[in-house]
Amino acid sequence: MAKTRTNLEDQTRTYLDEATTSDWTDAEVQREVNAGYLEVVTAVMETYENFYLITSQFNTVANQQEYGTVDAVPTDIFKINRVEINYDTTNTNNNPIRAYPVDINEVDGELANTAIGISVFRNAAYYLIGSSTGANGIKLGFIPIPTRNGTNAIKIWYIPEIAELSAAGSTINIPWPDRYVKLISLYAAATLLRKGQQEEEVARQYMGEFEVGMAKMKQQLEDRISDGSKAIIDTENQDTDFENYSTI
Repeated sequence: MAKTRTNLEDQTRTYLDEATTSDWTDAEVQREVNAGYLEVVTAVMETYENFYLITSQFNTVANQQEYGTVDAVPTDIFKINRVEINYDTTNTNNNPIRAYPVDINEVDGELANTAIGISVFRNAAYYLIGSSTGANGIKLGFIPIPTRNGTNAIKIWYIPEIAELSAAGSTINIPWPDRYVKLISLYAAATLLRKGQQEEEVARQYMGEFEVGMAKMKQQLEDRISDGSKAIIDTENQDTDFENYSTI
């Protein structure tokens, strides 16, 4: 059953033993509920980030290396897991290839060198700079630089930033919410009870229950991860030497 911010606020007030608003305002409860929610979301990401994995596609532009929000790059990127690019969508025999992440300082020579064309050694590469809150936003760059316009030629798999619960009816987004929703309210209640040192002992008890519950949740999420998804990737054959190349 879907759980909303209202459910969390009601549960928090139950832990506070406050059926009606008295010591804590609605704004205070909402603030700490959101803090607890983001704590749980962070724990999920640390353990089973693919729960939040989504995809997005956008176009290549001829001779354009970097792509930003004006090119339809999502504004909520927290982490990119995979990038594919098709350098020639007009050729039905040309399939997308995986682009591998590279630090821009690892690239020998000029970053924006267009002389390479669409030829590299083994694989294309991408780099990510900036942030969604920065003045220039996020920039996703490719090596080599695309030389053709291509509809939906770029596809990314990424973990988005998870927003706070902005409305009373906002639905929480965590695995098995019926089981773990109480962790958010425990965190909120513990934080509120510490305000003014009202109930330090109860606050410690609630925070202890929160921490135990978080450990159990993370263990369960660990058990859900399929074999191999946490293995170390052998990158020995993924060469980023762009001086020696063969045609893609």
